[in-house]
Amino acid sequence: MLKKLMDGEFSLTDTFWKFGVLGLIVSVFIIRFFGSLLAHKLAGVSLWVYFTRYFHPLHMNTSLLLLIVCYLGCLAAFVFYSFVLVSGTWKSSAEYDKSICLRYVSRVIMVMMLFICYKIIF
Repeated sequence: MLKKLMDGEFSLTDTFWKFGVLGLIVSVFIIRFFGSLLAHKLAGVSLWVYFTRYFHPLHMNTSLLLLIVCYLGCLAAFVFYSFVLVSGTWKSSAEYDKSICLRYVSRVIMVMMLFICYKIIF
């Protein structure tokens, strides 16, 4: 399905609304959920400080390590998904024949939505 999205095989409506708007909302929600759980466990310490000062492999907190892996995995998946989404929106909008204005508006709005999502996450 991601290959079809990246190749622009879905319609612009499906690509923009289903994969773009709905997919980004769900992705940001999941990342923020894991981030809030992780922030509660870390108690104000950043990940960098945790791994450089407090992390010890023999006495590690496995639930905290699981949350860190989930959070960083979701971040990596989101970055990959954003590249696939931009590529799919560009290719899908290039084949949209009904309105030239909507072709470019969808591209601009998708980039703006991704910028806002990255700003929310980071």
